[in-house]
Amino acid sequence: MRKRLYIIQIVIVLPLLTYSVSSVSASLPVGQAIESISDRLDVEQIKTGVLAGSWATEASFTGSIVAGMASAYEKTCNSAYKDSAELGGAFILSSASGNFYGDEAFALTGLSQIADDPANNAWRTAVGDFYDNVKNSGDGTEGYISWFLGTEPSTAVFYLAHYTVAAFYVDAEDRQIWRQGLIDWLAEVDDESSDFPVMALGVATWALAQTGPLDATLVDPSGTSKPYWNLVTLAELPDILISHQIAVGDPNAGIFYWRFDHGDGGSGGIVSGYTEDTIFGTLGLAAASGADPALEMDEAIFAGRHALLDGIGPGGMVWERLSQEDGVYYAYAGEMLTVLAKLIISGDINLDGGVDFPDFAAFADNWHSSDCVACSWCNCSDLNHNGDVDFSDFKIIADNWLKGTGY
Repeated sequence: MRKRLYIIQIVIVLPLLTYSVSSVSASLPVGQAIESISDRLDVEQIKTGVLAGSWATEASFTGSIVAGMASAYEKTCNSAYKDSAELGGAFILSSASGNFYGDEAFALTGLSQIADDPANNAWRTAVGDFYDNVKNSGDGTEGYISWFLGTEPSTAVFYLAHYTVAAFYVDAEDRQIWRQGLIDWLAEVDDESSDFPVMALGVATWALAQTGPLDATLVDPSGTSKPYWNLVTLAELPDILISHQIAVGDPNAGIFYWRFDHGDGGSGGIVSGYTEDTIFGTLGLAAASGADPALEMDEAIFAGRHALLDGIGPGGMVWERLSQEDGVYYAYAGEMLTVLAKLIISGDINLDGGVDFPDFAAFADNWHSSDCVACSWCNCSDLNHNGDVDFSDFKIIADNWLKGTGY
């Protein structure tokens, strides 16, 4: 089994333990941010040679980047982003030889989603074959998951979350085994044993909310895993996740801590503001809210979106920290695209961040259009993708009227 060498979050001693949102440049509208990041990734992708489709020094992270580029194409219909994603997908197929990282399997499902026929294409077939091969191997799916033993727990959760979402996308026979494996590994995450505890909670919530109910199921029913999870249920994950986000009203609202205790791990360094923690923390909240709108998490989600947009630098650069400090990584840029695509409010036709009169005007221009198809869906006005611009789409705009405009 190939192992991901995860980017290490470096803790640096600073006089200030958090950064102020006001210290970075004004945030871009979400659509412009997606285009800025995607344009940079497209330009800097390796286009020829044995590494064609990957990004320099980050070939092992191609899955995370390709998933983001596929999401960018879905939202912008820019064919260059699709071409880039497909070139990256070809690299994954050739380099992985059928044994995919979790984020690679997830990336291939993203390519399937933007294919001419999402139900029947080479990307979907490759992912389905992977899960069939794992199930039919000597050790089976449980054995494959057991190979994570000895892996740092939050890294194992990262991969299993992506494996789980991909397994459900292709309706893999053992998809529930993958989901249970994710839950079991989440129970092993705590501040002492894990490098990225809050990130793990965020990515697990994202995957679990998409693949089944967040219900009364215990994370650790045996009570033998980390004490943090004692008597915690899946239904409690969104509230626990939001407890690790800096609340609205604080200058750092929307960003996430990296440890459960909101400390620095004894390093004397920073306690919050890592880009990846806020990416997956916000993604987890968005997925939970999408599965159960009654959770009423809009304020926290919008705050997370604002913090993420503030962290994008000139030319679509994405740093290790939202304060635009430490290293710049393509993988974080790909993950940023994935979360931003999920944070677009339905009805925000012009992708400026909120649903208001310019969106209604664009919608009116396409009123009663028919035969709408992917990717444009009648200039983004067929909001429910049923092929027509009609009252069902108008209701979506009405239901989301003025959402996001205050952030």
